[in-house]
Amino acid sequence: MPTRLFRSARRDRKRFVVLYVVLVAGLLLAAAAFIWEARIIVRDGAMEEEAFTVLGVANRALDDLQDAETGQRGYLVTGSAEYLQPYDRGVRDVEDAVQRLRQLLATDPPSLEILRRIDSLRESELGELARSIELARDGDRSAAIALVNTGRGKREMDSLRAEFDRLRGRWEARRRYAADEARDRLLFGAGALGVFAIFVGGLLVYALLIEQRAFANISAYSEAMDREAGCDPLTGLPNRRRVLAQIDALADRPDSSTLRVALLFMDVDGFKRVNDELGHSAGDAFLRRLAQWLSAVVRRDDMLARVGGDEFVALVTHYAGDEDLRQLARRLIGQVRAVAHAEYADRFDIGLSIGIATFPDRVRHLRQLIDAADAAMYAAKGEESSTFRFASGANNESEYAVSARKLE
Repeated sequence: MPTRLFRSARRDRKRFVVLYVVLVAGLLLAAAAFIWEARIIVRDGAMEEEAFTVLGVANRALDDLQDAETGQRGYLVTGSAEYLQPYDRGVRDVEDAVQRLRQLLATDPPSLEILRRIDSLRESELGELARSIELARDGDRSAAIALVNTGRGKREMDSLRAEFDRLRGRWEARRRYAADEARDRLLFGAGALGVFAIFVGGLLVYALLIEQRAFANISAYSEAMDREAGCDPLTGLPNRRRVLAQIDALADRPDSSTLRVALLFMDVDGFKRVNDELGHSAGDAFLRRLAQWLSAVVRRDDMLARVGGDEFVALVTHYAGDEDLRQLARRLIGQVRAVAHAEYADRFDIGLSIGIATFPDRVRHLRQLIDAADAAMYAAKGEESSTFRFASGANNESEYAVSARKLE
């Protein structure tokens, strides 16, 4: 009997040792697999972050080129040297952006090839802009306008947009690939840990709960990052990215052809004096206060966004007609005057220039709203302070004529 018990104990001990070895080996393998997957997820995260950086710099470079072109057009139309400020800033900043892209794309030959084409088109476009401005400065504005009317600049800008779209498409695909791979690996790891939890019992059940909590934190962090990426950090309003995303969403709706959408592009007149005399902290405080007051005018269903230093956008839907937009523009202008009076007791002559574009009567495509409203706003700035102008151009997609509407 003792011998039988001894033999049974030895068998149990061997089974326990085998089970222990298997458990330890499983834990070590699981740890090694977890470390391996974590490294890949970290790599994918770095790849996604790099793609976000490239996309951001590419968008900034294109915006700088458009700023330069806008400044050139404004200068040729008005002859005012104020329009050379966005031109000079755009020329300066686009060089920095392209240099940054060279650094970011150094290890990606296909992207570098696209960037070389962009650089060539950029130099040609900036050369034409500089030539037209030089002619206008020399007093030969008709020659400058004739140079613009050749259409070369528009063709080059169209080519630049196409190349930027090609570059952004490539890096957007890389971003999606990294995000999808990270998500798939997270789901695979969760499943593997679930199966292993059954084998090891309570220990790995606890580990699974920790992993689920970490996964929830990652999801919450991702959502917070998405919200932050679409939010202006100074005012808390949506930013240009959110506005463009909302316009894209409207354009992709099945009933987009039946929608009525208006976009008001606003620029604060006289804001530069606040920064110059009181400092940027005071200017930031004024913009935050202004955002609150403008939000009180815009309906909840509409979107108010800050898209630049002192530039705001209101995306309006379900309006009755132009008269509704006129009234909204007057209320917005009135709010700006009220804020300036409340903050500075009319020390600064602060106003609001507004350009208004509407779909489908003034632009053919929803994605043209910002360009059309922006052009109308710049035309309004050529008038006296605190005016608004409607864009018209449904029959011409490349030009936006404007009809004046002054605040009564």
